[in-house]
Amino acid sequence: MKDLNMDISLEFKAINKSPECVVYVNNQPKYQGPVTELINIECSDHGAVDLAIAFTNKSPKDTVVDDSGNIIEDKSFELECIVVDKYDLEELKWESEYQADDGVVYDKCLFFGPPGKFVIAIENPILPWILRTKHKRNGDDPNWQEDYNYYDKACKLLKQI
Repeated sequence: MKDLNMDISLEFKAINKSPECVVYVNNQPKYQGPVTELINIECSDHGAVDLAIAFTNKSPKDTVVDDSGNIIEDKSFELECIVVDKYDLEELKWESEYQADDGVVYDKCLFFGPPGKFVIAIENPILPWILRTKHKRNGDDPNWQEDYNYYDKACKLLKQI
């Protein structure tokens, strides 16, 4: 089974200094440092793969509020997309949660505001996971494996171009 190659696209705005993150694959740190527009991760994990992106350098002084308590500036960033082996997870990135350090869990959250981490469980190989997950979301079509054979063949042909 082949290794996974992940491209994680993040968008951010900084006030005092750039936000920082740690990207984990199965609880092993694969990247640690400033949030950048593109972080590339490679891993050799097969089967279940837990991907986590932790926001590591947020402090209370990074959130600026006006006299009414409205946030006017905040150190934060957002997850734009995750591409695994050239397959964009698209809407499947919402099959995730954001676990804030204060214990609050936000389902389907791509915004890194409070300190915490984004968590999504995927599988290697990625294409069967994508198709199986999409079919479960769309009524649990029992014939998803037929689609897999078609997409696998089509993707192999496209990679030859």
